[in-house]
Amino acid sequence: MTEVTQQQPVERTDVVIDNASPLGYRRSQFLQQQFETAVADLRKVDLWTDPKGEERLVADLVLEGGGVKGIGLVGAVLALSEAGYSFPRVAGTSAGAIAATLIASIGKAGKPMVSLRTYLSNLDFKQFMQTGRVAHWISAIGSIGADAVDASALMRRMGIYSGDYLAEWLAPILTNDLGVTTFDDLKISEADDPGMSLPPERRYRVVVHTSDITRAELVRLPWDFAYYGLERDNEQVVRAVRASMSIPFFFEPVVVQASSADVTIPGPGNTSIVQHYGGGSVTWVDGGMLANFPIDAFDRVDGQPPRWPTIGIKLSSQALEMPTTVACHESSQEAMRCLRTMMNEWDRYHVDQATAARTIFVDNLGLSATQFDLTPQQQDQLFLSGVRAATSFLIEMSTVGGVPRTVEQARRLAVRPQH
Repeated sequence: MTEVTQQQPVERTDVVIDNASPLGYRRSQFLQQQFETAVADLRKVDLWTDPKGEERLVADLVLEGGGVKGIGLVGAVLALSEAGYSFPRVAGTSAGAIAATLIASIGKAGKPMVSLRTYLSNLDFKQFMQTGRVAHWISAIGSIGADAVDASALMRRMGIYSGDYLAEWLAPILTNDLGVTTFDDLKISEADDPGMSLPPERRYRVVVHTSDITRAELVRLPWDFAYYGLERDNEQVVRAVRASMSIPFFFEPVVVQASSADVTIPGPGNTSIVQHYGGGSVTWVDGGMLANFPIDAFDRVDGQPPRWPTIGIKLSSQALEMPTTVACHESSQEAMRCLRTMMNEWDRYHVDQATAARTIFVDNLGLSATQFDLTPQQQDQLFLSGVRAATSFLIEMSTVGGVPRTVEQARRLAVRPQH
């Protein structure tokens, strides 16, 4: 949603592309030594003993949306996996939903996490711009606010591009390679995880976020299918991901036919109320409008201490300096900046104050979410940026006694004195 910046990546040699390596990257000798020392230290303080008696590094993941910048998520996740982390549950929005679904499905299938890069390397970003009922209006576009968008076309249609390529690419990977079609394939049983506090409707390896602009509500899938009279286990995973990445005005939204539903809502103590939802059609768009970084998705709900941390990955550097600004002077500017604010900035205070110390900040190199014409070099640099960020995060966490597991622990680390 931000304007395109033709910023050239800074060449760095601490981490480089190495196609001969199974991971696709190689650190400098000095940084690799730091990384291995950090992992050894984390294993002394952060291991969790599973029901089989095996000690493992475990973390739930929360992945921010960011369009093509999602390549940075891959680098960060592979570095965490290299350290030995496994990921029982993954939450994501937009591009984060794509990565989250693949990570959860790879884990379910028992495949190595390096498969994530293999799958995404076959994603042709330019294909996103080659279909759609109004794409002919545009010869080249880098962001939603580009002047090339014909406003009259958008008045008649709901998106420049169809977004169908996402399903064409993702569905065969999930179904044929990873054995995942519906959310039933990603359920977590009590036998899998006897210590979880999640209620039955949340016992899934993945949750993706979308925005219901008909009911004006955040939708967490598969958790919230009941509000639409739909059976969670029978719903297609790909459709949920497709809805989550439907950037308003850019991609056509997903329209869902809902049945009437009565949903029981817990109240104070042992009380409850029943909410009735009428049937009809609803429109789902990008979850980033309401929850681009749902860091608290997997917080325990029974008051017990968490067994392992949640690690968030954001596709932006941690802001230390705010640039000079220019106010809006036209209604079109106001509309686009309101949308950009909803998509990108709603959670800045929450992250800075409560979760910065359990968040990996990946430098996005100044690239925009909808810059689908990335060069191979830019894609490599985004990937390496994720590797660097996760490597630095693990090294830092090893010096403070492990990754914080609660908001309070994270806040204390975020505000600790700097020496």
